[in-house]
Amino acid sequence: MSIHIKVGVIGPLWIREALQRCFDRFPSMIPIFRLSDNLIDADVFTQELSTQVDCLLYSGRVPYMIARKSIPAPMPTFYIPLKGTGLYRALYLLRRKKEWDHISFDGIKTPFIDSVRLSLNEVFSYTFLDETVSSSPVIEIVNYHKKIVKDVKNCVVVTSLKSVHEKLKEEGIVSEWLIPTEEDMIVILERLLLSTTQRKQKEMQIVFGRVYIDDTAYMKEFATEKQLQNRNHQIYKILFEFVEQFEGYLTTLSDYEYLFVTNRGAFERITEGYKSLPILDEAKKSLNINLSIGIGFGESAFQAGGNARAAVFQAKSYGGRCGFIVREDREVFGPIDLIAPIKYPLSVTDQNLIEKAKSIGTNAAYLEKTLSMVKRKNNNKFSAHEMAEILGVTTRSSHRIIQTWLDAKIIEVVGVEKLTTRGRPRQIFSIKE
Repeated sequence: MSIHIKVGVIGPLWIREALQRCFDRFPSMIPIFRLSDNLIDADVFTQELSTQVDCLLYSGRVPYMIARKSIPAPMPTFYIPLKGTGLYRALYLLRRKKEWDHISFDGIKTPFIDSVRLSLNEVFSYTFLDETVSSSPVIEIVNYHKKIVKDVKNCVVVTSLKSVHEKLKEEGIVSEWLIPTEEDMIVILERLLLSTTQRKQKEMQIVFGRVYIDDTAYMKEFATEKQLQNRNHQIYKILFEFVEQFEGYLTTLSDYEYLFVTNRGAFERITEGYKSLPILDEAKKSLNINLSIGIGFGESAFQAGGNARAAVFQAKSYGGRCGFIVREDREVFGPIDLIAPIKYPLSVTDQNLIEKAKSIGTNAAYLEKTLSMVKRKNNNKFSAHEMAEILGVTTRSSHRIIQTWLDAKIIEVVGVEKLTTRGRPRQIFSIKE
């Protein structure tokens, strides 16, 4: 299936013809131009295009810097850098105009200047405006260059702004307007195509979801088959409305398990980037049932289905009424509704961790999850209650695990906390290095 990518192009009027020739070499990309010689329009164009295109391309760093606060966070964004063949072109044109020994630059970083100077075996000296050009008034940039030209013998100017170039010409100062060449444009379009295609392919990645009813004892409450069928119909209805948001497909596997299929892009949008699964609370409030949901990502239906099965097992092991994701790289993410979910590998492969767990008679997965919790919190302190939540075990079980780890000297007590006026203080533990 061919993928067409809509690219919002923002920049000055002159760039259209050159960029269009470059886009003609990439038939899968559809450029939508918004061009103006007024730099301030970059922000207006960004707000207009952000809901119409798959990615944004700016003619350079200056319009990008002006508009960056209006760029939506997940939007792939690129700008054509001022380096490479554009700088070679400017130096060539300057050599044709006059003999010079020094250049006053703006809008280009010194590593690019040094790289070109070295590759050409040039010995010219240079100064550069060490400020963000987008935030400096044109007259200030012009005056900066005029001062350098006055103070330094045989000096010319290379500027990234057309307006500065034109004003310097009026003053009789030899300058060159630094613009990207078509070779520079093609390089950035290749990067854009690769990045955006990968993103769109990931959005189209197949997603399998398995929904398991934790408390099937409710079936015994119904005296007749009709009542049970009516209850199952209510469950199917609420799940169907949930899956319909993804434009997915729902099927019944049994009276207590369901399967749905959708794509990753839709799932990310509805769950707000894996932050919310409102069906969990809705099922509890309206039907008084708890659900375990496992989401599997995959490059194929076989892979996604297997990952969904592993994910629902993680959810049930955690205690139910939650959702977990197993990604295509077999990394586990969850619980989804937790404010700060943890990530850990589905299979523990760290041999040191496996050997350590084996030597003290504990579960390597418990060690892996606890380490993941510490990394997520960026704080090597936790209570037995926190461990119980992360491992999906009772607080009593977590105390037994902690005692085993204390005896093995892989954790230590580092303090206590008292959350209420009643009850014993909680011990706080830390993993030893």
